[in-house]
Amino acid sequence: MKSRIVLALSMLVAAAHASTPQATAKSLAADAELEADASKARRLKDDEKEASTRSVIKPDGENYFETWRLAVATVLVVSLGSLAAGAGIGGGGLFVPIYWLVLGVGAKAAVPLSKATILGGAIGNFMSIAWMRHPKADRPMIDYEAATFMQSGELLGVVFGVLLNLLLPRVAIIVFLFLLLSYNTRRTLRKAFATRAKETAALLSAAQEASLKTPSSALDLQGIAEHARVVDDGEEAQRDHALAGLLAEESIQFPTWAWALLVPMTVYVALYGVLKKEVFGQCATWDLDQRGGNGRGGAGALFWVWYWTPVPVLLGFMWATARVLKRRSAARRDVPSYEPLPADIVWDDATLRKFPKTAILAGVAAGLLGIGGGMVIGPLFVDIGLEPQVGTSTCAFMILWTAASGVVLYVFAGKLSASLLVWCVCWGFLSGQIGQRGVNHVLKKTGRPSYVIFLLGGVIGVAVVAIVSGFLAGVATGAEDMGAFDVSAFLCTPKNAH
Repeated sequence: MKSRIVLALSMLVAAAHASTPQATAKSLAADAELEADASKARRLKDDEKEASTRSVIKPDGENYFETWRLAVATVLVVSLGSLAAGAGIGGGGLFVPIYWLVLGVGAKAAVPLSKATILGGAIGNFMSIAWMRHPKADRPMIDYEAATFMQSGELLGVVFGVLLNLLLPRVAIIVFLFLLLSYNTRRTLRKAFATRAKETAALLSAAQEASLKTPSSALDLQGIAEHARVVDDGEEAQRDHALAGLLAEESIQFPTWAWALLVPMTVYVALYGVLKKEVFGQCATWDLDQRGGNGRGGAGALFWVWYWTPVPVLLGFMWATARVLKRRSAARRDVPSYEPLPADIVWDDATLRKFPKTAILAGVAAGLLGIGGGMVIGPLFVDIGLEPQVGTSTCAFMILWTAASGVVLYVFAGKLSASLLVWCVCWGFLSGQIGQRGVNHVLKKTGRPSYVIFLLGGVIGVAVVAIVSGFLAGVATGAEDMGAFDVSAFLCTPKNAH
């Protein structure tokens, strides 16, 4: 009994000694060291997975990816990518979980593959919509005014999105995307139900009018219509040259003013990324002979000067586009006989202030998780009342430029090999063709544009579930952690030094 009491007292003394500040500090230090080792192991694991995406085939001819994984991932990319293309969005919110969880390349390495697939889908989509005409006017299906104005804002948002992606904990990114995309899903589906109700009412009204017509009344209506055509022909001949010129300008399939802004804008973004990687890196100095730095300390002034150059440059593109749009809107107002469609965007000061905010938000979302931005811009076009086909086509056209610049950056950074680039682009292209042709067939057969809005809302909803489920699965398997604030991407370290 006495020995047991002595043993208990000795244990209490040991416990008291362990609770001293010195022992507590040692314990915390040991825990921190273990956490650092675990974090390092996770980074090494991610680097190995990322390295495996640089080529589909190893030097000895063995496949990097198991055949069944590659087959399942391909089927999912084509099927879900077709739905995304039909909805006019890139589908990055669907592709990233597929490459991450099914192909097993890791969360970071899945983003370049997603971008390449989005590019392929955007090319396939554009080949279908580029020559299509507006369903209710003699003009292109793509709204080049909205696309050009919002493109600069979206590209600017990508800069901030990438910055937040590097700094924020992973869980914060997932929560932000969940809230944003859930809200857009709800808003889009509500718009889809409202649009379908209007379509149903219009179809019932047309059917009632048709049932009331008699052969004689139909003949009378035909005579009235023929008289109206004669009157319209006479009025057409009397139209002034201003209206004729305005209509001719709007009917141009590929307006040069839009392409003259979009091409240099995209080239600048790609060039900016390449130079930021190769010349103006974290260890760059003002002395060209000392380029590369010593691999220690924070990034220098040269890095930060170059890092923020997109802000004035892309704001300049936005300002130039706004001037063009105001001039075009003024030209329409100067022609009293010009009648815009109810769904046309009027580029007044209020609209010019509203659109950049949404475009930048779309860019931030794109930069955060490698999505195309269409899940933000698409619902906006639906919400402002654009024709569903026009809205999805315009959104798909914008994604083409964003994806192209992103793929160029990943190729130059060594994150995407030629073989994987071709593989992703080809399957993405196929999904884009299937999606666009399928939507056109459904619309032609049913005459209900609301189906496009339902498809858009449904795809965004599926993407929300896929992103959150992927993150939770990663946490459960240890492939993902909740993350922490990280500034290592902005330090001059051996890893960041050229």
